Amino acid sequence: MDVLVVRVGALGDIILTLPLLASIRTAQPDAALNFVANRAYLDLVPPGIHCRAIDHRDQLWLFSEPTEELGCRPVYDLAYVILNSPISVVNNLKRAGSRSIHQVSARPMAGKHMVEHIHAGLGMPVPPRRPALTHLASGHKGNFFWIHPGSGGQAKCLPLEFFVSLSKLIQKCTGWDIVVTAGEEDEFLTGLPEWEALINQPRSRLLKYRPLSRLCKELSSAQFFVGNDSGMSHLAAGLGIRSATFFLTTDPKYWAPWVPEDQLRVIDCRSGLPSLMEMERQLIKFL
Repeated sequence: MDVLVVRVGALGDIILTLPLLASIRTAQPDAALNFVANRAYLDLVPPGIHCRAIDHRDQLWLFSEPTEELGCRPVYDLAYVILNSPISVVNNLKRAGSRSIHQVSARPMAGKHMVEHIHAGLGMPVPPRRPALTHLASGHKGNFFWIHPGSGGQAKCLPLEFFVSLSKLIQKCTGWDIVVTAGEEDEFLTGLPEWEALINQPRSRLLKYRPLSRLCKELSSAQFFVGNDSGMSHLAAGLGIRSATFFLTTDPKYWAPWVPEDQLRVIDCRSGLPSLMEMERQLIKFL
């Protein structure tokens, strides 16, 4: 049996789709499972799944206009399409000869977490919460914790002064070193006065622009992770790292990492920032 999953999205979206791939593998252990997604995140997919980028020349037909000639295209016994606008992909799969095609919106609905939404919308049982990226973990722990103060936009980011204070607290309580990361989309942080205070703390180091596979190896060695709702937070949780994640604009009921509750402390800041004392109290209880 040939099974296809099509998913377009950012880092967190792809990580929240990995439980579906595991569910399909459990239900159809002998199926040839094909996954079409964003090129940048294909290294996250577990072995044994045939991956293709959405912009690969062999996959462009999926997104072509219906007036274009498809030629000889693969026929799938079963296809799952997770897109906000799935019509063209679904129609092209039908034109190529695939008949059993299931689709679901890439936006969660009806009060369901994204993983629940995907599974329910595709007629599959919801899997238990578990880290989806442990196959990429290094297998050992270092004497450090990890802070990622960015999130690709200022509206989703806790003020840097909170991260400075929280990092000092964690280091005082644990004795761990500090690793700070920032991506290209977080450059706005480096111009803030608190940035130097964050990266120049004792026994701290800054990591930037790591390839995803190398980043996973380094990140998985951390004892603890602190960050905003971001792809990096999903990466850390997916690797099995105990994490504290701040949600300033998005609803954790829909978008929190799909991991056991004892691994993740969600701090919901949508109605206003808790006091620093309250944040410190929550972290101390979780450390």
